[in-house]
Order: sequence, then C-alpha cells, then structure tokens
Amino acid sequence: MKWSIGLVIAAILVATGCSQNAFLESAKRDTDAALLFEAKKQMNGSRWTEAIETLLKMSPAGLADRSTKTILASAYAGRCGLDVIGLADQISNSSGSNFFAMLLSAMRAATISSITDCAEAETTLLSISSTPANRSADENVMLAFIGFSKIGAVLATYADTNDDGTPDVGFNSCNTSELPEAMLREVGSGITLSVTSLAAANSSIADSLTSAVTGACTQLASVDPDYNFCAVTTPAGFTVDQLKAIGGLVRSQDNPGLGTCVGDLATCVCP
Repeated sequence: MKWSIGLVIAAILVATGCSQNAFLESAKRDTDAALLFEAKKQMNGSRWTEAIETLLKMSPAGLADRSTKTILASAYAGRCGLDVIGLADQISNSSGSNFFAMLLSAMRAATISSITDCAEAETTLLSISSTPANRSADENVMLAFIGFSKIGAVLATYADTNDDGTPDVGFNSCNTSELPEAMLREVGSGITLSVTSLAAANSSIADSLTSAVTGACTQLASVDPDYNFCAVTTPAGFTVDQLKAIGGLVRSQDNPGLGTCVGDLATCVCP
C-alpha cells in the first residue's frame, strides 16, 4: 500500500466541509446527518472536543454506522495529538533512529489524557471489527497510526519527564514506579495492533517497526517461548512473562527500543 493511504486517512482527520451547513440552517438541527456535518466542520478547525460531543449526540443507529465510527475515532485521535501527515513524514525520515524514540519525540506534548483519547480512538475503530481482515485497508492503516500515537503518548508522558523530546537517561520500563503496568500493556497492544493492521493492509509503512517486532518475537521465543507476545492484541491479554518481554523491548538498545538499557533485547528483558 502506498503513502496515498496515509493521505486518505489525513483526509478523514481533516474532514472536508463548507462554510454553510444546510442541515443546521433548517429546523432539523438534531438529525444524525446534521450532527455529522457539524462535527466534520468542528474537526476542520481542530475543535476535537466539540466534535466528539456533537457526534455522541447522534442516535444509537447513527453511532453504530461504520463511517460514523471512523469519524469518531478520528476525532479522538485528533484530540490525542495524532497528526497523520506529520507523523508519516517523521516515519519516512527516521532511518537510523529507533522507532520508539521517534514516536516519543513526535508526541512530546502528550499527557495522560492524550493516552486515554488514543485508547478510545483504538477501541472505537476496533468496534468495526477486531479481525484485521474484516477492516478496510484505510481502517487498518488508521488503526496503525493510532497505535503509533498511543505508544508515543505513553513514552512521552512517562519516559520523558523533562519534556525535551528524548528519553530520560536510565529510564526503566521494567519499574512500575516509572512506567505503570497498565501503561506497559497499552504500549504492548499498540505494538501488536499496529503490526497486524499494517500486515492486513499490505502496507510498507513502518517496515522498520514490523521487522523489528517480528524479529524480537522470534528472538524471544528462542530464549523462552513464554516471552512471545506478538499474537496478543488486547492490553489485558498479556501474561506476566510477555510483559517482561515488552518492557525489555521498550528499553533495549535494539530497534525499536529507547536505548535506556545497556544491551540487546535478550539482556534487557525485565527480571
């Protein structure tokens, strides 16, 4: 899949609209069509909270519509801080740098609320289908970008306490006082959802992440099969041993890790 997929998603995030809303100029301002139109206008102005509030006023049937779910996920992702074009550009120019460090830098302004919004965007898209093959290529690439942003938001919030866009020296993703287990689980699902979604979309975006993660799981399985986390895509689904592996991946010097542990993945797996 070419970079045009990213542009398609960007078009969703910055939904087209016009200055006049024919629906809202009529007496029927509370119809699903009117609310959806207004939400798109609000998203054009990056008024993410207003757009979310508007969309959530839609009827249950309107909210259950596949296209509405995509727009709502886009609004949550926008409020999380996802800029598809900017992130795509950073990914394309990130040769030689570890992927997680690039994501941390891209999401350096993130907060705990950002993480919540990215997770909500993810959940909303997954409500279309939890099976990658049942989602469109655009939906899968969008889900991957949301996963990237969620990973970056977690790492920016917890691994960059001075907000300089780089990981703190000695940051230890194995220490729950530095990275809570719930947040490590979000990083893990962000990794696996992104990789499986890109594979389903036949996309070459972030090949470095895909190859690094699949290589890591192969390496980990050779050390201990219980470390292999690549088939798990839900935060709650990771075992204790799989979390040890994910924590090691985050801090390892091997791509995509932050490089805050001196050593390769096998050395940096959490004790």
